[in-house]
Amino acid sequence: MPNLKTTITTNKMSNQIILICLCIAGWFISGSANAGATQSNTAPSNTSQLAQLEVTPKPCVALRKGQKCYLEVTFSWSHAQVGDYCLVNITTNTIMKCWQKQAKGELNIDFQSTLSNDFAVRKKDSAINLARTRIPVAWVYKSSKRAKSTWRLF
Repeated sequence: MPNLKTTITTNKMSNQIILICLCIAGWFISGSANAGATQSNTAPSNTSQLAQLEVTPKPCVALRKGQKCYLEVTFSWSHAQVGDYCLVNITTNTIMKCWQKQAKGELNIDFQSTLSNDFAVRKKDSAINLARTRIPVAWVYKSSKRAKSTWRLF
């Protein structure tokens, strides 16, 4: 028969585990709710399901924070309807390439940036994003300063 102290400790651990699980679930739910709320300028859900945009590989990794990362990426997009579409860098607000009377396309570029960039497929002469993707920029070391040595020769 387990003693009272073991039973109380086990119940406290079970309650803590349940609390942690609820916090994680709440975090995921609020994150997905915020993701939908923050995407302004996006097409209605019925049109956005018709378009897809993927970029490979990702992320782009620089050695230190603030340094430019270099990556050769391939954008692949498709849409259920044939039309005139453009691939746009939302971050810099530049058109990368346009296709006429196409339902899919591909573009290879040399990506160089110090910041994460967002991209979208849009109908030509439109500001509505049909599909979006992101190239996140990450780094290996947070600081560009070297660690100070703790000893000296002189």
